[in-house]
Parts: sequence; C-alpha cells; structure tokens
Amino acid sequence: MVVTRMISLQARRRVVTGAALALLPARAAFAADPPARAGGPESAVSFAELTGSLFLPPPSEPFRAPAVREIAVPQFEGANAIWGATGRDAHGRIWFGVSVSGRRGARLLQFDPSAQVWSERGDVTEHLKSAGLARAEENQAKIHSRIVPGADARLYFASMDERGEREDGSALPTWGGHLWRIDPAGRWEHLLHTPEALIAVSPAGRRVFALGYWGHALYSYDTRDGKARRATVGSVGGHISRNFVTDARGHAYVPRVARTADGTLSASLVEYDGELREIAATPLEHYLGTGAPEKNHGITGHAWLPDGRIAFTTARGHLYLVTPQRDGPSRVEPLGWFHPEGESYAPSLFAYGGTVLAGVVRQRSRFDWVVFEVRSRIGIAQPLDTLGLRNVLLYGSVSRDDAGRMYVVGWASNGRGGQRPLALQLTPPA
Repeated sequence: MVVTRMISLQARRRVVTGAALALLPARAAFAADPPARAGGPESAVSFAELTGSLFLPPPSEPFRAPAVREIAVPQFEGANAIWGATGRDAHGRIWFGVSVSGRRGARLLQFDPSAQVWSERGDVTEHLKSAGLARAEENQAKIHSRIVPGADARLYFASMDERGEREDGSALPTWGGHLWRIDPAGRWEHLLHTPEALIAVSPAGRRVFALGYWGHALYSYDTRDGKARRATVGSVGGHISRNFVTDARGHAYVPRVARTADGTLSASLVEYDGELREIAATPLEHYLGTGAPEKNHGITGHAWLPDGRIAFTTARGHLYLVTPQRDGPSRVEPLGWFHPEGESYAPSLFAYGGTVLAGVVRQRSRFDWVVFEVRSRIGIAQPLDTLGLRNVLLYGSVSRDDAGRMYVVGWASNGRGGQRPLALQLTPPA
C-alpha cells in the first residue's frame, strides 16, 4: 500500500522519477517468456498466432510513453467510429471494422503497415444481400467486435444493428446480429444469425465465441464442424459487457450480473467450456459501480500474456488476471487498479512483455499511457499525446503489427458537428 501511494502521488505530479522506478523489479522481470504452442509442442500454430497477438520483449525504456501518429482512415459516407473493432492477420496486417450512421452497412478495412496501404474488404449489408440473406430493409451498421483469427487461418468477426432496441433491455434490436468469417483471399462466409446484437467475439482454439445482448447470450461456434451452441449467462436490464475473454483450452469467461434477494446487484465471472457447460463462477468485486448498470461497460480492455494467462480490465479500471489450470477451474485474481490514481476507464490493453501490460486510460478529461508490472503490481502513468484532436474518444484495441506498433481506435470531431473514425498508431521507444 505504501508503494502504491508513492506512485500515485508521482502520477499526480505528472512526473516519473528515478526513485519511483527503483521500486520496480530488476530489468530481467520484463523479459518476454517464449510463446506457448497452441496445440501442444507438435503444433505448427503458436499461441500468439492463434490469438492474433504479438509477443516481443519490451522496449529498453518501457515506461516512456509511445510516439503517437494518426493513420488516416479512408472516409466514406456515414463512417463515424471504430468501436474497438481491430484485428491482426497471419501476415501482420491490421484490420478495422468501421461503423456507420444511418441505414448503411459497416465496412471492413485492412491496413498494411509496411506498405502504408489501405484496402477495402467489404460492406456487411451488401454481403448479406449478395448471400440472399437480407430481409426487407435489413441493415448492419456496426462491427463492434474484434476481428479474430481461427485455427483454420480465417478471420472471424460479428456485425450488429441497434435499430429497434430499448436501452433498458426490454426489446431486442430488430435485425439482431451476424457471425462472419473471411478467408485469406478475401471471400466472406456467413456463419450464424442471432436475434441478439453480437457485440464481442473471441478466439479459443477450434472454437470462436460471440457475446450478444440482452441477457449476455453466449454463442460457441465450432470452426471444424460448423455447429453452434447458445447459453444465457445472465445480466440485468440494459447492461452489456463490451468484451469477454477466452483461453487456449477453449474456455470462455463472461460476466454475470444478477439481482440479489435484497435488491442489490452482484457480478461474477463465469467460466464455460466449449460445450457451454458452466465450470465455475468467481465474484468480481470491482465490476459494478454506483451508477446505472446500463451505463457500465463491463469488461473493456484485455490481453493475452505469452504464457497463456489473460489479463482484463473492468470499466472502472480494475485489473484482473485469469490463470488457466491443467485440471479444474481457472484461477481469477484481482491485481488492483490499473491506473496508479485509482478508478478510471481503461479500454485498451497490450502485452508489453512477459509480465508487463500497457494501455491507454481515460482519467477524468485526459488520456494517459499506463505501464503495469504484474509481479510487483505497480503502475506508472504518463500523459498520452492526442495530437491536439478535439472531442476524442479512444475506445480500445489489442492489436500490434510486426514492428511492435500498437493501434488504438475510436472517433474524433469531424469539424462539422459530427464525428469521424479515428485510428492512432503508437510506436514504443526503441
């Protein structure tokens, strides 16, 4: 507690001193562990590839804030935001799902960091029509989920539309959601239509999981045989977690929010296997706040560590660590507030090394760059350069390219009273 307080005071002064850094473990603690294999020692697919991650040793000065530059997202009519919908393919290219306003379809874009070239990869609503699946007036205006790799070398993502939904959870959206995949040649394949809007997707070995609202509906899709299963995890009213996590064993971890007999709310993290059998539930003390549950974004940032553990942040900025076990339920433990000043909104998370996490945090009216050492549970915060952009929302990402650059997305003012999609490229110090 004394150490946490010291770091907190330094963060408030916006200065990271040598004395503060001396409190942290030796440099050896920051070495990246060798990535595990996704399917055992004989597998040709690494854990990094299976999760769309990149595991590199951290920079020589891990606590320095990264250099920031905007990469200009191609503009098209109605484009207004990137709601954390990013991904990485096997060639190190970064994918973005651009959401739109009005009755238009969300689009997939691909960015090649080495060539600095954007490529158009398709419109969701148009693909629904070409597949003969679109109903009269049906639209899919959002890609909110990440674009994640499957064990079959294809990318998976979900689309959704909010029209007709009620924010108190009393009505589903008119058009629901769709689960898709795209192959290396750019061919789309429709996999599943759900009555719920699908807000998040996560890979887990041969399976891909998707989360829908309302009620935290969890879907498991088997990439080998195409079978889908559904379970209702449980939520209250209009609460929906923006993300959930999965592990290499094929298990998913989803928040459950319930009302107790005395009318208060409780939250837990529920572990499911690939057959959607409930394995365990762990209380999440720092999940719910004092505000209305529909205003709480649940799990926001998350990242895989190279040894197979998964870190995630709640919308309140509390950091948790999931450690899968060879047998039995996984261990879920709170690590403390991600930002040294305490409660904050932490929508992005990156594995910066074997035991180091980094990410962008909104603390009051500013954005900070936070580096957190898992073993010591110490975090350092510094201001993040937002390039003088006005009315910025940085929602989050987990994606890195082959050079180790990180991508954070959201929206910014378009100067005409509206907003435009925003993608920032963060380059760590050498």
